[in-house]
Amino acid sequence: MLKVLRLGAPFLFLLSACPSFAQTSPEALLAQSPEQLAQLRGDPHVAKAMRFLQISDTGADVLTKTGTVVDKVILAEQHEFPGQNALFWRNFRVLVQGEIKTEADNFMLLSAELYAQRFTDAELDQLIGFYSSGIGAKYFQERQSLDSQELALANAWSDQIVPEVLEKVRARMNAGKDRKP
Repeated sequence: MLKVLRLGAPFLFLLSACPSFAQTSPEALLAQSPEQLAQLRGDPHVAKAMRFLQISDTGADVLTKTGTVVDKVILAEQHEFPGQNALFWRNFRVLVQGEIKTEADNFMLLSAELYAQRFTDAELDQLIGFYSSGIGAKYFQERQSLDSQELALANAWSDQIVPEVLEKVRARMNAGKDRKP
């Protein structure tokens, strides 16, 4: 066991020293076995990242998006088996929601792994502290509204600036044409 730890230590150091080396592709994250997921659940660093995701309402965001996934699954089945009654589809929906909840929990664990790869324990503590504070909570309340307002502002800005930039560039290009060497 000590031999394994000694051989693994340089690799672990490389992972911690080079966070980009530790970054995992979505495909590799999704391909993790149940044993690997269980190991992640037991990792205190990943648990801390999971706590941050819960405080930051990421879990709530994921759960709201699972409704769309549930609807897609049910719609696909309704096309496959069109003659079922409403009671069947209600029961089917409950079963699908349960499965999606389990999958969403695994998704949150994989998301926590991404955060754990990029942030140290101390950094996660700082993030948790900030987002647990009054101003952090306010930021999360305002974030979605701010994001949409910033997007609207950026779109309006680009709509306004494009004609002005084109006009200025064309004027410069045309000014250069009038000069004679």
